[in-house]
Amino acid sequence: MAGQITPEAALLRVLIMGEGYGLELTRRVREWTNGKLMLDDEAFYKAMRLLEEQALVESTMSEPAGQRGGQPRRYYKLTAAGQRAALEVLTASLTGQI
Repeated sequence: MAGQITPEAALLRVLIMGEGYGLELTRRVREWTNGKLMLDDEAFYKAMRLLEEQALVESTMSEPAGQRGGQPRRYYKLTAAGQRAALEVLTASLTGQI
């Protein structure tokens, strides 16, 4: 990656692969950037709030995890506008612009 990528752009890029929850998405970002961008909770949620405010991402809560008794998770996915924005990020990453 030639330039710097923002947390928002990285999250859009990894959401192309499908919806995910916080820990899963931060892992995808870390893997995609080969560890160059590691989002802590604060950076992740700040970026997701911004993406939701821009109507690029929407979130839903899952049902509580049955037998293991886990807490519900918030899943994030791209909106139609988010898919277009994510494709721009993908194109830029493939052409070495980011």
